[in-house]
Amino acid sequence: MADENDSSSGKKRRIIHWNPEAGRETQQRKWGWLRLVLWTVGGGFGLLLVAGVVIRLAKLVLGPQVFQSGDAVVATAPTHDDANTAFVSQSKAELAHATATKALNELRRLPQDHPIQLQRLILITKSFQEGEGFLSAHEWARAFSTFSALNTDMDTFSRNVKAKHEAQQGYDAILVRIKDLERARNLAPGTLETAFENAGAGRKMLDDGNFLGAKKSFDEGFAELKKAEGALAGRVQESLLKGQQALTKGQRDTAKAAFDAALELAPGNEIAILGLKRAENIDRVYALLLQGESLEKESQFARAVESYQKAFSLDPISAAAQAGQARAARLDKETRFSAAFSAGQVSAKRREWSKAITEFQSALKIYPQKTDVQALLRSARENEHRDAVQKALTKGYAYENQHQWKEARDAYAETLKLEPEMPDAKEAYIRCGTMIRTLLEYDRLIESAKRLANNSEFQAAIRIFSRAMAIKPGYPLPNDDTMEQLHTVLTAQSKPVDVTFKSDGKTYVSIANFRQPTQSENFTVKVMPGDYQVVGRRKGYKDVLMLLQVRNGTPPPTVTVICQTASDRS
Repeated sequence: MADENDSSSGKKRRIIHWNPEAGRETQQRKWGWLRLVLWTVGGGFGLLLVAGVVIRLAKLVLGPQVFQSGDAVVATAPTHDDANTAFVSQSKAELAHATATKALNELRRLPQDHPIQLQRLILITKSFQEGEGFLSAHEWARAFSTFSALNTDMDTFSRNVKAKHEAQQGYDAILVRIKDLERARNLAPGTLETAFENAGAGRKMLDDGNFLGAKKSFDEGFAELKKAEGALAGRVQESLLKGQQALTKGQRDTAKAAFDAALELAPGNEIAILGLKRAENIDRVYALLLQGESLEKESQFARAVESYQKAFSLDPISAAAQAGQARAARLDKETRFSAAFSAGQVSAKRREWSKAITEFQSALKIYPQKTDVQALLRSARENEHRDAVQKALTKGYAYENQHQWKEARDAYAETLKLEPEMPDAKEAYIRCGTMIRTLLEYDRLIESAKRLANNSEFQAAIRIFSRAMAIKPGYPLPNDDTMEQLHTVLTAQSKPVDVTFKSDGKTYVSIANFRQPTQSENFTVKVMPGDYQVVGRRKGYKDVLMLLQVRNGTPPPTVTVICQTASDRS
């Protein structure tokens, strides 16, 4: 296939020849430049290796001095530095050149607004060019030496340029500081003068472009000002201390003088300003503090707290007033707690549980977290409850023994209110209730028996009276005299009475609700005392109704019953 050009498109196309037999042909290898270089270098190394082996064998056989002449043996050996300089490698020189190139580029970006700086940069650039010349001439040692020295110079130059701004600010700052410390001139003689001289020297160095030197001179000046500043601060601190000591002693005038002196040396000093404010009332504050201390010694801690509070309101910065108030308040609490706790313990020993509970509660109001007082309060409440239960139960027993059942029941109810599950109180409450109901029933029956006896219904009265006697308690009752009278009456009327009835033999005689009609001229009937209705009946005659009163203790009655009046219906 041949290369073809497409005239219509104007583009070139690459035609690849394909020969399947290309790999099988043996071609004659030609010498190229790479092959020549490899053979040359390899041959040189081979010669060196052979020479080294020959020389070593010769030294072993003939001795180490075989290749040295006499002159060479006595010649002076080169120094270590000369050897290093002579054998500086190309890589070290190139590395020094790269470092210098980078540093020079950075220097050129720095502001060069001072003629001396610009002159120095020109000299650095010239040295750099000299070093590049040595580098081009393959004088590696001289190039390395030139670039090394140049790197040191450029580092110094860079630091000097960067120190310019600090040096300029330092000059302004040192002048201001000298003016501010004018008050310390007599306190530290010579320091301000020395600082001013350092400022002048630094200014001259600024003008000469020696910014590092100027900064160093200003730093030395600031060091001198530090001495004046320390002396001033010491004098101010001395005045402040004197003022504080005067405050603690209540010396109003001395304190004001000391703080005024401090303000003269350090205007605006906050401690001195605050001290002057405190000094206005310090005499009254001191008197209140003494009063509080005196009241503390007398154990009148509550009043001492008031005194300290007044002192603190006049001087809110007073640590003595604050500490005194806290101390007196603590002692007051401890005193009140101790009094309540002791009173509670005494009351507990006397088993006055209510008072003990009150005192222990008062103690816990002061110190709520006292576990021992909490335990004593809990014990007092338990003992009070136990004693109250026992007292109510004992009272119930006492009322019961006196047959005061209602009062006893109330006492047992109080016991159950305190101890709902107490078996003895439950049984006693039921017993008293039963007895109260029994007595009420007894009284009702007695009253009913009385009423029936008064109505001459002796037999019914006797029955009810018997029921009352069946439930009567076995101890004397308040109405026993009346009951005995009733008992006597009912006993007397409990025996039957012989009642004789007479008739005409034609009339039927009956006793209502007691005896069936009987027709007889004369008969006797045993009748229990009471009021009865006697009925006489005869056919064709009107009924005869008679009231029969039967009583023991009176002559037996004779009752004549005869129907004599004819009936209208007949």
